[in-house]
Amino acid sequence: MSIRILLFATRKPTLTPAEFKAHYENNHVPLIQRLAGADFPATHIRRYLARSTEPNSDGEYPATVLFGSQEEFGYDAVTEVVFSDQEAKQRFFAKLTAPEAKKLLEEDEELFLVREKLSVVVIGDCLETK
Repeated sequence: MSIRILLFATRKPTLTPAEFKAHYENNHVPLIQRLAGADFPATHIRRYLARSTEPNSDGEYPATVLFGSQEEFGYDAVTEVVFSDQEAKQRFFAKLTAPEAKKLLEEDEELFLVREKLSVVVIGDCLETK
């Protein structure tokens, strides 16, 4: 049975949404690929919130909220990671939590996201209607 995990990442306030996305795509994901090697997840999808391209008077880049409030959308990306099974997930996390890999990941994360706001959750049932 596949294992799905969601990560909610918040950009550093000194970065624009475009800079955050560029770093995630061009630096962080390749770093994870290199560190995980053959144990990289079967799927690694990044979904970026649609935000204003210009900051408002508070220096924020408001999300395009259809229902709810800005305060509910403090994160900038939702990443879905899928593993073929529990063993694949364990191999991946064993590689990424090894001391040297963990150090490299944390150093890179400090460049573009707020680590204290990073949230990670395992998904239960996943149903799709087409």
